[in-house]
Amino acid sequence: MNTTELMPLILAGDGYQLTISPEAEARKAEILSASSTIQIVGDNDESAVAQRHTRQLAAMRIEVEKSRKLVKEPVNRIGKMIDTAAAEFLIEINAEEGRIKRLIGNHAEEVMRIKAEKEAAERAAFEAARAAREAAEEGGIAAVLAAKKAAAEKMEASAEVATTKIAEGVRFAWDFEVDNIEAVYRAAPEFITLEIKRSAVLEWFREMERADVDVAAAAVLANIHAFKKPIISSR
Repeated sequence: MNTTELMPLILAGDGYQLTISPEAEARKAEILSASSTIQIVGDNDESAVAQRHTRQLAAMRIEVEKSRKLVKEPVNRIGKMIDTAAAEFLIEINAEEGRIKRLIGNHAEEVMRIKAEKEAAERAAFEAARAAREAAEEGGIAAVLAAKKAAAEKMEASAEVATTKIAEGVRFAWDFEVDNIEAVYRAAPEFITLEIKRSAVLEWFREMERADVDVAAAAVLANIHAFKKPIISSR
């Protein structure tokens, strides 16, 4: 049976149609039209007028955010139910798939081990054949016989390697584990990503400010440029 025919039998559901009300569209156009008159803020009075417009814009943004969450909540709930149902259904499937993959992987690793041993034997046979050939060139029946024997052993070793193959559908790819990430950073920093913890830094600033510490000066000691920027209230 085609697998696509099975899908409706496993998971099925209906979606939503989302629309924006004409009233909301009209209110949005009115607010944007009014706010477009703000082109420059040159004094405190103009700043107060501009902030009144930002509060109107923010009010609509907050209303839309609330309605988005309200409309999305049942969808999220259904999504979680679908995820839970699918995950529970697949517990045994995933476990069995993992078990069989481990068996396949164990076999492939054993084949690779045997192949490595045979390749080592092949290299030894090649070296022995080379040494025997060089000895035969110097003369002597015993040396010639030894060279022929070494050549035969070399052919046999090559045949052994050729017949040792990894099963179809299995491949080996590089992977890695890191025991000491600091050592990796010292040896190859291009492999490590550093990221500033913004919330922790800002909390540090607030703690220093509450303690009457010069925040900018203290931040310099940590190679951080600290500064204050204006925060515009939308309330």
